[in-house]
Amino acid sequence: MSMTPTTLLVLLIIFFLFVVLASVTPLLGYSDKKWILPFMWGLFGVFTLLGWAVFLGIGWLNF
Repeated sequence: MSMTPTTLLVLLIIFFLFVVLASVTPLLGYSDKKWILPFMWGLFGVFTLLGWAVFLGIGWLNF
C-alpha cells in the first residue's frame, strides 16, 4: 500500500493531537465536575474544525 504525502500528513496530525490530548487530560483532574472534560473536548473539536475551515478557505480563495 502506497501512502501519499497528504495521507501521511493527516495521520501525523491525528497522532500528535492524540498524544497532546492524552498527556493534558490527566492534568485537568476535575473528578468531581463531570461536565468539564466533555466541555473541553467539545471546545477543542469546535475550534479545530473552525481553524481547518479558515485554513482551507484561505487556500481555496487564494488570499
